Amino acid sequence: MPVLHQRLFSGPIDIVGDVHGESDALMALLWRLGCDPERGVAERPIVFVGDLVDRGPDSPAVVELVMRLVDQGVAQCVLGNHELNILFDLEKEGNGWFRGDASDSYQTEENGQVVDHIFPSVQATKQQAERFRAFFATMPLVLEREDLRVVHACWYEKAVSQLPVEGDVASLGRQWAKDIHMDFKRRGLWELEKAERAEFGDLKRLDIPPTRDLPAHAEAAQDRQSLHPIKVLTSGREVRVPFEEVFFVGGKWRFVRRFDWWNHYEDEQAVVVGHYWRRRQNAWVEGKPDPWSTATPTDWTGPRNNVFCVDYSVGRRFVERSQGKTESFSGGLAALRWPERLLFFDDADEPVPTT
Repeated sequence: MPVLHQRLFSGPIDIVGDVHGESDALMALLWRLGCDPERGVAERPIVFVGDLVDRGPDSPAVVELVMRLVDQGVAQCVLGNHELNILFDLEKEGNGWFRGDASDSYQTEENGQVVDHIFPSVQATKQQAERFRAFFATMPLVLEREDLRVVHACWYEKAVSQLPVEGDVASLGRQWAKDIHMDFKRRGLWELEKAERAEFGDLKRLDIPPTRDLPAHAEAAQDRQSLHPIKVLTSGREVRVPFEEVFFVGGKWRFVRRFDWWNHYEDEQAVVVGHYWRRRQNAWVEGKPDPWSTATPTDWTGPRNNVFCVDYSVGRRFVERSQGKTESFSGGLAALRWPERLLFFDDADEPVPTT
């Protein structure tokens, strides 16, 4: 059984943000970090924060590369919510490459019309999909040492303490989800939520916006996330938003937003996460709340200034490519060099000090 809470590499390390299938960006960044991916050697160990896959042009190439580095002992990787979706067999926007669905698409609004766009992603072979699933099942949820913690989305002591020492993430996750769902059914919340969602196309169409508050759905969405320890660690805790602030992203209308746990983190150990689509040169998602807001794009945050998000929205490049852009992307693939606290980007020659 995989160990879910593992020891982080000792000594200096490089921590790589969400890759999201951007294989060329990953190769460029690794070379900048002094890693030769072909030979599987690196100047210092590399730690990936998860979300290796989905949306980008070549998720299979990214997973193959990371698997090789992990197998050769020069890399570690925590589980991200996108890998978790695959372990849960969930059909999500952007993971058609794994499911053999070449028609996988995302929605945009253009000139008042909703338009579906196909993800131009390399498809995994059946053999690759089986190997990738097995690899994802070995990933820890948390990496930790005396001075540093790495988790995909949220350090929450209660969720960490609920993890068994060893376990199958998919089985554990399904059991927790089942327990939460059965509680909803006992309370009558599930029937109320189901009726609310049915009114508005199951909340999955951009052109069918909800026209009123959906209190049962909002309550269920919040609890479904925040009461599930694995989802908390890989996606963060969530809280309701006022109806006038609901937004559409990731293929559905959202009545909850990500809770800013980092502003309440009081421990001495630093924490590095991905997940939050941090802005670099105004990289942002239209209509989506920007949860990771700091005075400058390179700031640490929290009461002790010891929490850092290393996800700089390289996963949005697929949108810019669909608009004809081929370079000078707003988002980048970043790595945080620890303990120097320097940022390296795939498309920048020089590292940037964090603040």
